[in-house]
Amino acid sequence: MKIKINKEVFREAVKKVAPAADKKGNIPILSNVLLAASDNTLSLYATDLDIGIATIVNCDVVEDGSVTVNAQKLMKLVSSLSVEEVECELEGSMFVVRTSGSRFSLATLPPDEFPQVKIKGENEVTVSSEEIEKAIRKVAYAASRDEVRYNLMGIYFNSTGERIDAVATDGHRLALYAIESSVSEFGVIVPKRALSELRRLLKGSGEVKISTEGNQVFFEIDDTYLFSSVIEGEYPDYMAVIPEDNPLKATIGRDEILTALKEVSVIYDRDDTQPVIMTFNPDRVRLVAKRFDSIDAGEEAEVEIPCEYNGEEFEIAFNVRHMLEAVGSFDTDSITILMDGPMTQVLIESAGEPQLKCVIMPMKI
Repeated sequence: MKIKINKEVFREAVKKVAPAADKKGNIPILSNVLLAASDNTLSLYATDLDIGIATIVNCDVVEDGSVTVNAQKLMKLVSSLSVEEVECELEGSMFVVRTSGSRFSLATLPPDEFPQVKIKGENEVTVSSEEIEKAIRKVAYAASRDEVRYNLMGIYFNSTGERIDAVATDGHRLALYAIESSVSEFGVIVPKRALSELRRLLKGSGEVKISTEGNQVFFEIDDTYLFSSVIEGEYPDYMAVIPEDNPLKATIGRDEILTALKEVSVIYDRDDTQPVIMTFNPDRVRLVAKRFDSIDAGEEAEVEIPCEYNGEEFEIAFNVRHMLEAVGSFDTDSITILMDGPMTQVLIESAGEPQLKCVIMPMKI
């Protein structure tokens, strides 16, 4: 194997795939990047068997061949080079990188030890990169962190044939973002780590091709490919959770309620179960946070902001962090909170962003 390649092209390619390599080093070959040169292209692959990334770049191939090199060492090396072009060659068991005034040798492992990877599946659909990135960003916060509920520890992408729903829930709240797209029906639960890498790879791209096969999902972004095992298990009927006819309606400025929630939460430490009590009246809502623990008992915060509300005075309590994350997921000027009883699920939506819906279960006061 021998190639000549632009340093910046090489660096960006290694930067794309290296995060998929195994960092624990339990299986040495999985800590390596596979480099395969032929037909004036260089293909790079990295995988830890849960997720994998591949990319293809142009280069001058002097001699075909393949090699595997430690991903982290290769990343450090190509990031440190200041020249415009580098020459890479396999010499015996060493991967040698040369520039006009330097020479570096890295240890290798045989490429036939690298696991065979598949980069495309079946029933491919094409979706806007912007919409996929937005869907992930707007619902990921609601995914479960509880390993006991492993089937909820990702985002569920479910195509109904007319749209693709991106859904996340932990059993206490739910977020749904709908992408309008006429595609064949499919449903996969994608792990959060794979989606984090996908968001990174989507930057600057126009569209992403999605396909599935067996227990894997595949994403193609230009000349880069992300593949991941899916979370196996049945996802709950999320549409049954979304209330359709909650009669109590409050419309509030998005920035106003977000600021109010942040202000009242300052009395709390980082605790997932601290409540904010919201009391709705026709032209205002009062938010109250109280501490009841033995050390700081008696601490209280109260903020009142304007709102449009259609009912008699109504009091309800929420996990303050859940409310902050739900309201913060909207990019509109105002949000609408639709309620029924003090212990029935609440729907948060916005006329300016109809594709996004958030559901939160209230807390017992």
